[in-house]
Amino acid sequence: MRLIIVLGLLFISLSSHSKMVFLVEGPLGKHVGMSQDQSSYQLITSGEKWHLYPSISSNGERIAYATGEGADSLVLVVKNLKSREIQVLTEPGFVLQPMFAQNGNRVFFSHQEFGINRIGYIDLINAGVTHYITGDDQSFFPAPFQSGEMVVYQRNKKNAPREIVLLDLIENKEEIIGFGMAPALSKDERHIAYTSKVDGNWDIYVYDRFEKTTKRVTEDAAHDFSPSFDRNGDLIYTSDRLENGVFSIYKQSLNSWSSQKLKEEVLITKTGTSFYAPRISGVENYQTTQMPVMTGEARSSFGTINHKGKIYVVGGHQGAEHTYPPESFTGRMTAYDIASQTWTNKAARPHKAHGYQLSSHGKYLYAFGGFAYEASTSPKWKSLDIVERYNTETDTWEEVGTMPRRRSSNVVVKVGLKVYLMGGWDATPKFDNDIDGTFHDEIDVFDLTTHKWSVLETKLPKKRRAFSAFERQGKVYLVGGISEGGSHFSLSDAFTEFDPATNTFKDLPKLPFGTFAPAAGTLGDKAFMFGGMFKTGAFNYEYVPHIYEYDFKKSTWTHSGRYLNEYKGFSQVVEMGACLGILGGHSYKNGSDKPVDTFEHFCSF
Repeated sequence: MRLIIVLGLLFISLSSHSKMVFLVEGPLGKHVGMSQDQSSYQLITSGEKWHLYPSISSNGERIAYATGEGADSLVLVVKNLKSREIQVLTEPGFVLQPMFAQNGNRVFFSHQEFGINRIGYIDLINAGVTHYITGDDQSFFPAPFQSGEMVVYQRNKKNAPREIVLLDLIENKEEIIGFGMAPALSKDERHIAYTSKVDGNWDIYVYDRFEKTTKRVTEDAAHDFSPSFDRNGDLIYTSDRLENGVFSIYKQSLNSWSSQKLKEEVLITKTGTSFYAPRISGVENYQTTQMPVMTGEARSSFGTINHKGKIYVVGGHQGAEHTYPPESFTGRMTAYDIASQTWTNKAARPHKAHGYQLSSHGKYLYAFGGFAYEASTSPKWKSLDIVERYNTETDTWEEVGTMPRRRSSNVVVKVGLKVYLMGGWDATPKFDNDIDGTFHDEIDVFDLTTHKWSVLETKLPKKRRAFSAFERQGKVYLVGGISEGGSHFSLSDAFTEFDPATNTFKDLPKLPFGTFAPAAGTLGDKAFMFGGMFKTGAFNYEYVPHIYEYDFKKSTWTHSGRYLNEYKGFSQVVEMGACLGILGGHSYKNGSDKPVDTFEHFCSF
């Protein structure tokens, strides 16, 4: 049974601080409409020209659409909603269905040349050059991944059903995932919605690209078209079920369509006026800025800390993932001066290592353990138990003690004058070809004033490594990770609170997906998870660019609809006043397998 709720002006906003754009066709012509509350709307174009198929960037600052006197004289334009500046990207012709990728820096679209509609894209920093990615079959409705390296689109072959094609531009591989038209990609890039005509009915279908399954999520004799997703995973689409041939905008919540409850809400409707192709931005009140890149060879899994106006980066892994020759380990140290926005080299840590973290007290920085090269073992690696201290005034290192156990791939969190070491493992092989190591559930506590260690009676509820942690209001929060074992681990979706005052753990709402090597931090009443890696198949994993937020007041995780500059894991987060810095990491960008040197500044306003 299907339930429709008409909400009108009393509708509570789908997604605060997001915009929705769509095509409005009515007595005033064909125009771009925009809504900031998902119930009322305004036209943001005027005049007698056509204004078709708008798209909006993830930050809500720019829209792209086709405009012209008619079908053969359309040009693709990008409009900055703040400055009102309009950038014309193409010559007049038949161009449709623009969609943003790469955080609004690339626009995909369908463009007709010599009678064939092809999918192409233009990089806005090099506007004027169109790169076509499809061949001689008619192609429409591109839905690109944020990377711009994969795209879903509609392909029309002669005398054949319309195909929904998933194209990998790096591997030059394609997969037909369904038959229909107008595909759309969810913000987490897992689900693909499209419309298809089955048994005489046009309905919406959703394909899960991890599970390889398809669900029919609308059932009506009317026409259900042009699906899209908001950041909550809710499905937004159009239908003429209220007025034959006239389309309104509908919503199904994630819970409704994923469980096939078919509980629908009417968002925007007006007698005699049709609304098509809704597209929704991410959260607008977040700002990401690219800062001066890290100097020297790119690295991941380094130690980092913000101390007295400087961000210190120490050690790390240089080179391809899961390869550990001697040259992949470094002790190199650099410092970023926040005031002058410049990087400088500092004295290297004596032990070349990665997979460790830093703490600070007074003029000193402390480096705890790490993962290092060892020629005498098989494999040729080990974990360290060394504590080394750096003097920020003299630019010198010294060894100040040993830890209760060898440890790497763990977290280090300072609460007051004590430093808590949690999780991780001793990777040192116990015998030849031992890659499983020894995972730790002991919690070691270092006193910054006495340099003495204590071991808590309380233990980590479940052993894990390659996770992230942060401190908030005197408590420690643990995010993701991988479980025990080097060859048979699983990804963790655990989000756990530890209270040092009572030495107790508390399970919080699970992460949206199991992940390892995410980066995490907190601002105000929100926690943020950046990137990481998740499982896409039995033996397939991929890095992600997603920025998820956790609301401590509501105890909920949601996708922000915003993205990092790269798909990556093993990045590090530091607090920068009311903002966060996300540094480095490892990525497969452009078919690569190497660390990245990017430094992103993330703020909430």
